[in-house]
Amino acid sequence: MSQKNIFQDVLAAPLGDMVAEIGTGIANAQYAIDARTIENMKEIYRSDDETITELRNIGYRPTWYVIPEATAEINMALSLRQTLDSNGKTTTELQGTTVDASYQNQYDFNVQASSKLTIKFLPVPAPTQVDDLNIVPNIIGQPLATAKVLLQRLGISYNFSPKNVSDSKIVTATDPQAGELIEADQVLTLKI
Repeated sequence: MSQKNIFQDVLAAPLGDMVAEIGTGIANAQYAIDARTIENMKEIYRSDDETITELRNIGYRPTWYVIPEATAEINMALSLRQTLDSNGKTTTELQGTTVDASYQNQYDFNVQASSKLTIKFLPVPAPTQVDDLNIVPNIIGQPLATAKVLLQRLGISYNFSPKNVSDSKIVTATDPQAGELIEADQVLTLKI
């Protein structure tokens, strides 16, 4: 076997980098789940579909899913690596090489002698600012009276222009637009 293949198959990585990569993978998975939920929420407030309109009118929101806990157990061979930089400073780094069937067979490695790294990732509560966000519903084409009821139900403050209009007048635009995020202290402007 060539020297090049040995280093490709058994490339040791710093232990901290391994843990960071696992954590990043979990975070990316959670991000994808959250992004999909936000897209579903925006679709509910953009759509003109009759069923979705009924769901919107009763205040329906998609369920948020979380990865409540992720545990990784990795069998690995551990080694210490020391490097000397040009200033004469020595750096010591703990490195790990995962032990799989290929590694065991290639190097006649006894998995009983390997180290086991167990990592547990737990979620923390979301920042409180998340509770102060809402999605602007699609109320364009609805009578002002209907829009008012929905916005009050969702807890979204609003004003409308012109001011002295009948509740039977139709909403023609909103600022911010339907599907956009709006903060609790932000006022939605309805154009009639």
